[in-house]
Amino acid sequence: MKSPRRFDLTHPALQKDALNNETKPPEDSISWRLWLAGQAIAQDALNTDYVQGIRQGNLDPNDYGQYTIQDCTYCAHAQDDYLTIEQRARNDSALDLASFAKARYDSYVKYTNEQLTAWHIKSPSALAPSPAAQTYIDFEHQIATTYPPIYGVLAMIPCDQLWPWLAEQLNDQIKSSGIYSFWIKENIGFTGAYRLDNFIDAWFAQYPEIYNWERALYVYQSCLTCELNFFKSACGQALSPMPTAPKQL
Repeated sequence: MKSPRRFDLTHPALQKDALNNETKPPEDSISWRLWLAGQAIAQDALNTDYVQGIRQGNLDPNDYGQYTIQDCTYCAHAQDDYLTIEQRARNDSALDLASFAKARYDSYVKYTNEQLTAWHIKSPSALAPSPAAQTYIDFEHQIATTYPPIYGVLAMIPCDQLWPWLAEQLNDQIKSSGIYSFWIKENIGFTGAYRLDNFIDAWFAQYPEIYNWERALYVYQSCLTCELNFFKSACGQALSPMPTAPKQL
């Protein structure tokens, strides 16, 4: 299962040259410094019962299903935030940024509809968010409505960066015939993450007055922690505390 929070790179809104830089960012770039600063959280995600269950092929299918439904719940609640980011970006004449938000919105809608149909669920209103999902929903809503719109794009990166990294870590440890080998195959590749990385690096270079390291780190690590807690929640593990917001953002 490829996370819906990763980009559909074939989306028409993402075909502009400015959105197609798929090279690995330099290690001194903003985006890569954020990723390196989150390595402890990424390692915690790798060590969760959920991800290790995928590696060992013994993840309870009920836990996998529960995670999938909660992912659907998250998307159903969060998708409107991407419309908000898109509209705010358009109001600022930031059309490339708006394209990112539109692509993410369409991905969420498509995924949610597919999963509701597959699980024979009539409406997202029938799904109750877990504490982990609700925290993610609330945090991204805060970003979408109160932060400069570029931080809505930055908030997308932790998922796009984490899932392929996890797949890469597991790739040599899982049998191709294993029950969850499809998870590895679906999530290998950093193309989408690098597009996001390069976009925000270029954006902050062009608009340095919007860039603030502490704010960027807080958003990045908060979303990375939400990803960690999503995995933890699926197997009943205690959730990790969210990062503390800097006094001045």
